[in-house]
Amino acid sequence: MAVTLRVLAACLALAAVVATGCSRESDADEARPADVATRDLGAASVQRDLIYAEHGTGALKLDLYLPEQRETRTPLIVYVHGGGWNAGVRTLNADSGSPESLTAQRLLERGYAVATVDYRLTGVAQYPAQVVDVADAVRWLQQHAGQWHLDADRIGLWGASAGGHLVSQLGALAGDPEKPGGGLTGIRAVVDWFGPVDMSAEAQLAHPKMQEYASKVVRQLLGCMPVECPGKADSASPIKNISGDEPPFLIQQGTADSLVPIDQSLDLARDLRRLGVSAELHPYEGLDHGFGKGPHNTLIVDTVAAFVETHV
Repeated sequence: MAVTLRVLAACLALAAVVATGCSRESDADEARPADVATRDLGAASVQRDLIYAEHGTGALKLDLYLPEQRETRTPLIVYVHGGGWNAGVRTLNADSGSPESLTAQRLLERGYAVATVDYRLTGVAQYPAQVVDVADAVRWLQQHAGQWHLDADRIGLWGASAGGHLVSQLGALAGDPEKPGGGLTGIRAVVDWFGPVDMSAEAQLAHPKMQEYASKVVRQLLGCMPVECPGKADSASPIKNISGDEPPFLIQQGTADSLVPIDQSLDLARDLRRLGVSAELHPYEGLDHGFGKGPHNTLIVDTVAAFVETHV
């Protein structure tokens, strides 16, 4: 697959886009201070800084946003932040209208719980630590589902950029428990926002002249360059791991993405469909990486909500 590795490496260095939009209005929101309502995304309650794993590099935490409780168990969406695997935070705040926070608010309004999770960054751990951490967070939430009335068998994975890569990888490995992060159960859907899905040696060979920084971040992720460890590079590429056992995918990306080539999303959707997997692809004309702010976000959020309500 002819992917410019320089462009791919740039996406590895992308800072997370994690700002958020306005809370929905309700009596409960009006009763709380504005800063609390902003941080809570309109949730009925929030459990913050829950430790789901401990490593020598420190504790890994997640935040759990809960909607109004209902008689049936609450389905859960797990959000994975971007930031090139070497930066970014799990925090979502409704203060700048980002598509991430707007989507989380909509899902909460529709009765879904939303968890935002940490994972080890490449400054302290190489791949596959990142995908293993997200899988561990999902399993921890499933094990503790009864405490918050969650439905452990109705989970959606959603990630942006580097997070899009991680949730796509977990979806690709759902049917393979022998691989790191593989074998997750209860995953009903994957939402991939402009995630890179191919880090193969073929990509590097197609474009051997790389920036010094690009080489550095690729080495930081894999511990080697793809041509030096083609097996590891393939193992980290969701498009190389799909089997037909995947849950339905929703892939959303701007056609003017300057960091992750749109071809990556096109190819992933094509290959999933060839294997009989439901894969919705929504390219947004003229939008760059991260989508940005604007009226187009209404369509993006509506699409996610409709997909989640259909499958989760």
